[in-house]
Amino acid sequence: QAAKMMEGLEQIDSHINDPGGQTLNNGADTTKGLSLSDFSSLCGGLKHKHYPKGHIIFRAGEIGEAMYFINSGKVEIQTRKGQLVHILRHGDFFGEGSLLEENNHRFSTAKCATPVDVIKIKRSDFKTYIENSPTARDTLRFKWRARSMGDAKAMIRLQANVGTKVLKKGDVVYKEGDMGKSMYFVDENTGGKFEVKHGDVTVHHYGKGESFGESSLLLERPRSSTVICSSDTCILHEMKGSDFHEFLIDRPETKAMLENMCRKRLFKRAIKSYSLLQKRGLSNDDLTEAFDEADLNKSGDLSLDEVRKLMHAMDPTIAEKDIVGLLNFVDVDQDGKINKIEFKRIFRQFGDTK
Repeated sequence: QAAKMMEGLEQIDSHINDPGGQTLNNGADTTKGLSLSDFSSLCGGLKHKHYPKGHIIFRAGEIGEAMYFINSGKVEIQTRKGQLVHILRHGDFFGEGSLLEENNHRFSTAKCATPVDVIKIKRSDFKTYIENSPTARDTLRFKWRARSMGDAKAMIRLQANVGTKVLKKGDVVYKEGDMGKSMYFVDENTGGKFEVKHGDVTVHHYGKGESFGESSLLLERPRSSTVICSSDTCILHEMKGSDFHEFLIDRPETKAMLENMCRKRLFKRAIKSYSLLQKRGLSNDDLTEAFDEADLNKSGDLSLDEVRKLMHAMDPTIAEKDIVGLLNFVDVDQDGKINKIEFKRIFRQFGDTK
């Protein structure tokens, strides 16, 4: 039985440390250092739990006192109203956000879709582990923030008060400088493509399943770009600003995650604008050059002041609270600065490619 348990731990370790899709262009593996086998050795064993189909492991809004790794079975992550957000399987973990963030209330509900075997890690053991493994702590925090942003967007897609618009090539969704009245999702099947322009320069394209327009609503700013249908036909799902704000009234965790996503987009747009002015793109080498040039004192990190200068070079009206919020969100190791790995993750990870 001990041998079987160890084999199970090794399988989960292999899954969560698989660098496929989790490796930055510079080769930095974002999951390196996260090991249940090491956890077992450090904390004197792991607690295995079995739950029947239909069992609620925790509910949205509850205080979180443990995280879980799935050994077998499937777990549904649901909204407060029981709507399915996504399904987790063998090797996935969940519940870590309540142990990592200051707000330790559950963001969503976890329900067993099948009989489930999990490894339960209580808060005290979790604290011991991450104090002895800063790399694992940063890995968990990074993955939690990425998944939470994806969950927040998925929850909005589930709302009933979303309309549909059909556009033709050249139609403008909104113009730079407009005040935001709606947010949008590109249809996941036949949505087409949308060109995103800052001034006369194309800085990005939106495709199937992507969302946009949240920043103007959340940060109370004019549109920072112009979005144009670039396919023969484009299909958008539109959520009015009033419905969007009403949805967020009793969902502070969702609102906070979406605000962070919007701040990250503003930062990415600032870097893209700077790179284009320097006749560069967004390759790994381009990002390294952009970081080195932004690092004015050559410390190897970007300070709040250096981040502020980057943002204000694009738009001097960006609020201080949004610059500070961006730094706090991207700064996974919480040292008050953005290092080169964290900088590159903005463009490669966090569940959002805009």
